[in-house]
Amino acid sequence: MGFLFGTASFSRFLVNGKPPKNYEEEFPIRIAQNAFRKLDENSDEERSTGWVNVMDIFDNQFPNRDYFKDPYLVLSWRVDTRKVPNKALRQCSREAEDKIKDLENLEWLSKKRRQEIREGVLVQLLKRVIPLANTYDMVWSLDAQTVLFGSTNNRLCGEFTEFFLKTFDLNLTPVFPYIMASQALESQGSNLDILDGLHPINLMEDTE
Repeated sequence: MGFLFGTASFSRFLVNGKPPKNYEEEFPIRIAQNAFRKLDENSDEERSTGWVNVMDIFDNQFPNRDYFKDPYLVLSWRVDTRKVPNKALRQCSREAEDKIKDLENLEWLSKKRRQEIREGVLVQLLKRVIPLANTYDMVWSLDAQTVLFGSTNNRLCGEFTEFFLKTFDLNLTPVFPYIMASQALESQGSNLDILDGLHPINLMEDTE
């Protein structure tokens, strides 16, 4: 579920650097360049990612630029995947090889020829696979320079930070509880050394 519906798990990031002064003109260009594009059914690509409207995963045009919700920028990162099961690919490739050997009266096929057949079969099978779409909401506080991303998966978060950098030319740094505590103490003018004396505790432990 996204941030707008029900509960959501998220990761928090700090943005290294500030948006350009003309971000209201520059960001729409960058977002459009990195908007979601459907997988080409004639290609062997199995994955496509890009920005969509947080309210509508089928809107990748943003005609009203309503991702600007001052002082926030709100988008969804859409990830479409399609995959052919390995067993099905092996079976169909073997069938295609047998047909070619019969047609060309061959006893065996070279490794290169078999690879070419496999790639051709994969493209054909991918055309029959319906892509699975997932979206992950992103809320960027342009004032606080923090980003909330709707996933806690390490691999996905890593890919998202790369895509964010590609789009906005700004790096993201993961925020952990220790960093948040340090920022809170620093804003209060407190000594950060007190964090060194903290130790983890088991909240499920019986205290009786």
